[in-house]
Amino acid sequence: MEKITQSAKDLLHKIAKEQKFVDYNLDIKEISSGGANYTSKLFAVSIIEGSNTLQLFCKVAAIGKKMRTQLSRIYETEHFFYTNLGKTYRNIEDLCGISDEHKLNISKYYGSITKLNEEVMVLGDLTAAGYEAYDRFKSIDWPYAQAATRELAKLHACAWAYCEQDPEGFEEVIKMLTVDVDIDDTDMKMYIIKIIGKAIKTVRDEHRSKLQQYFESFDVDTYTTVQKRSRRLVLNHGDFRPSNLMHKTLHDGSVDVKIVDLQTLQCGSPVNDLIFFIFTGSDETFRAQYFDKLLDHYYTELSAAMKRLQLTPDETFSREDFDFEMKEKLPYALSQAVFTLPVVTVEVEHAPQVDESFDISKFNVENTSDLYAERLNGVVNDYVKWGILK
Repeated sequence: MEKITQSAKDLLHKIAKEQKFVDYNLDIKEISSGGANYTSKLFAVSIIEGSNTLQLFCKVAAIGKKMRTQLSRIYETEHFFYTNLGKTYRNIEDLCGISDEHKLNISKYYGSITKLNEEVMVLGDLTAAGYEAYDRFKSIDWPYAQAATRELAKLHACAWAYCEQDPEGFEEVIKMLTVDVDIDDTDMKMYIIKIIGKAIKTVRDEHRSKLQQYFESFDVDTYTTVQKRSRRLVLNHGDFRPSNLMHKTLHDGSVDVKIVDLQTLQCGSPVNDLIFFIFTGSDETFRAQYFDKLLDHYYTELSAAMKRLQLTPDETFSREDFDFEMKEKLPYALSQAVFTLPVVTVEVEHAPQVDESFDISKFNVENTSDLYAERLNGVVNDYVKWGILK
């Protein structure tokens, strides 16, 4: 228990009393994310009184001043979702008479602390309920991809329903969750330079010059502008990948997915989340078989979610809008894949230590894995096949 902060312990005691525990014990165990989380220390918590046990998941802020300048507001954003935005979404779903099966699937929230440098978030322990994180070293399969993008469609549709019911409130949230990355930050620049250099060295000879030319003409300002705009802005997850989802297989063989780690909510195009999910979670083999099918599936689920929320898809975000934005965003997603694959595929022993000294420069891109080379070359192969890399 000594590794958890006193403020986190105090919050856990407060939650125990709120849940009617009287003479109880706290069992607190630190758990590892296996290189999947770099912003928090993670703890499994059991509140035990006789035969009554409440199992919780506790996240304690673990980044220092430097990383906070690179990832501003992440703890505040997640707190805002669970205490405000998520409740708004649920109220809208209830007003529309949506069944539990079709409601947005998220963790139960128990409490949080937002004081600077002492942030804590306590949620229900999904692992205790049979959920698990997808193995980030394996490509997603079709049943998982279906379930994950179904939840993504619900998340996006809820934002548009909120916009319809409270345009002014939605606009305030959009302003609050607009993310501006400091591309002039020295560490960020060095990270980008190193990671591009590593990618060019890693890609196979026949495509190396193509990738090099792509980055020679790459403009960061244009990239950020394209990422932020949309025919219909939505509130994105912002880091929608298997490591930020929990899933379990139900008795009928279907997959149930819950969205977690809502620290990076931001406005943009709905296809941003979808593209990010595909390139951080899948390999070339999966995309060869399912890329187009997954795009169709997502839009079908998005359309169904909009209708349940009493929205008209052709007026809110049509299939033509979706196809237009996929065509516009896809070329820029190559750079996103290059920037994120070293982080997604890092071996546990080479993952940087999560502590107050951590910042983006701590990623040693020289210690990339064989999986990184395989995934990167698969992405480049796809972009050549699609005629984007020439």
